[in-house]
Amino acid sequence: MRGMPAAPASWSSREPGTSERTWLRGTPWASLGHLDVEALAARYSRVVVVAAHPDDETLAVGAFLAMLANAGLPVDVALVTDGEGSHSAATGLTFEVVREVRRREFDDALGVLLGGALGRVERLALPDGRVADHRAELAAALERVVRVTAAEASTVSDQSPSRAVGCDDAATDVTSTVTPSMTPVRGSGTERVLVVAPAEADAHIDHDTCGAVARDVAAQLGAACVSYPLWWWHWGDPSSVAETVWERSVLAVPDVASLQRKRAAIAAYSSQIGTFARPAAEPAMLDAGVLAHFERLVETLFDPDGALPRVASSDDGRTPAASFDAMFEGSDDPWGVETRWYERRRRALIEAMLPDEHLGRVLDLGCSTGALTQVLAERADGVVAVDGSAQALARARLRDVDGVDWRHAELPSVLDELADEGQRFDTVVLSEIGYFLDGATLLATLAGIDALLRDDGVVVVANWLHPTRDIPLDGRLVDEQVRLVWPTLARYEDDDVAIVVARPSNGDAPTAATAPVSRDTRAVLRIPSTSANPVPIGDFRPHSRIPSPSAIYGHIHGAAASGPTTDGRGLGLGRRSSHHRRGDDGVTTVRAPGAG
Repeated sequence: MRGMPAAPASWSSREPGTSERTWLRGTPWASLGHLDVEALAARYSRVVVVAAHPDDETLAVGAFLAMLANAGLPVDVALVTDGEGSHSAATGLTFEVVREVRRREFDDALGVLLGGALGRVERLALPDGRVADHRAELAAALERVVRVTAAEASTVSDQSPSRAVGCDDAATDVTSTVTPSMTPVRGSGTERVLVVAPAEADAHIDHDTCGAVARDVAAQLGAACVSYPLWWWHWGDPSSVAETVWERSVLAVPDVASLQRKRAAIAAYSSQIGTFARPAAEPAMLDAGVLAHFERLVETLFDPDGALPRVASSDDGRTPAASFDAMFEGSDDPWGVETRWYERRRRALIEAMLPDEHLGRVLDLGCSTGALTQVLAERADGVVAVDGSAQALARARLRDVDGVDWRHAELPSVLDELADEGQRFDTVVLSEIGYFLDGATLLATLAGIDALLRDDGVVVVANWLHPTRDIPLDGRLVDEQVRLVWPTLARYEDDDVAIVVARPSNGDAPTAATAPVSRDTRAVLRIPSTSANPVPIGDFRPHSRIPSPSAIYGHIHGAAASGPTTDGRGLGLGRRSSHHRRGDDGVTTVRAPGAG
């Protein structure tokens, strides 16, 4: 796509790349369009995903695929290579062993992401790293995949033998795995097929070739085509991205379940994210810095032709302030910020974790009724306290605390207003408010905070850790996102709450020691070797290591609670806030922000 930075002459995943904090600060999150998944499911009968290597689809668009599955849109996948070249000769593994391992990982990941929405899986078996030498074979194969998808050919059966595209005669035992669709197509023409392919300027020859060929094939057949960046996040730089690229980009903004499915799918790729079968001196292919780009709470799709429908601009990604105001109809303190042990304990923990006695200028975001604001003001030169609830702020102003500028405003727009005023802050507090924002709005908020911090300033983020419903995110996801973009100065966690103190000026996050990756990398391999020198490599059972989708996200559901509790009964530990109500199904409903 025009306006994208030129690829470097060479690169390595193990070389320092662009940090996630750099992308946080340089990406216009607040202005990027959001994908309308419901409208997409109505516009297209089927999606064809092109992956140059196993894991490309999961890393770059895993949550997007989970969203398509949730919408009931059938998805076919064309795997161009088996990724057999990912391990060096020093590992002692043959191409055959690596190919088998990566195929299994690919199958596991797709099962987690798509479940019953998974249609055909076509393995083209082109040589890893040499796709550019097989452009004609690739074009013919993708044309066949798109045509078969459009026609919904019923003659293709599961595990039907086929010659591997681009392989010599000795490799004809490789099969194309074809899984029959479980969802009927709603149209038959290729114009109702959406092709999702690697970006054409991704700094990897296989990705670039797959992207260019897929776009040509889609144009020839009249199908729509969008692309996803992958290595672009590693070697690119937001300062060199043309404005037109952002204008033609669309964000997939997943819900909690889709994000958790993606994390479970990433965990399937132990050969890429762990030390699997590698010498001690050879790190994982995908280290914490690379993975940070794919564990962010949104995914980016390049859409130069306007193939993706977008949500209305009025959908701002925040929980409506009216729902917070309504909580004051029957109580002056609906969250129990003055009386509940959880609230008092959290404030004490935040206060104790602040690294300096003197806080300088403080920004308190989601101040609620001002209980924490009052504590902060005693140690600050001045406080700007912001909340979207007019009712909460009315209670807060009754505290008559000196040196506090109470503001009724929304995130992230208030951060731009403060920047325009020339305000800077030494301490910023974001307490139990982040999960009321969707992923894009949270990223815009974190970027705005970063821009307002003075040198050596600190950010304090507190999050309730129990499952949520009826709101965009949960506390663990917010906690992880913060640690992906800022280095951690201090951290506290128990069963109820996590508190992170970050000092962005300390450098880039994450490091290998602190990366918040949610995966099990203990699985190792035992694959029967046909080589002359078999390699004993353990027991590879990713199916038993990866939680099923139902185990991961099936519990985040149910009817909303009828209202906040008043006595704490049924809250398990007996110290949770009234806005954290546990329902009969054991799911905690976060009713409204109560930073206090």
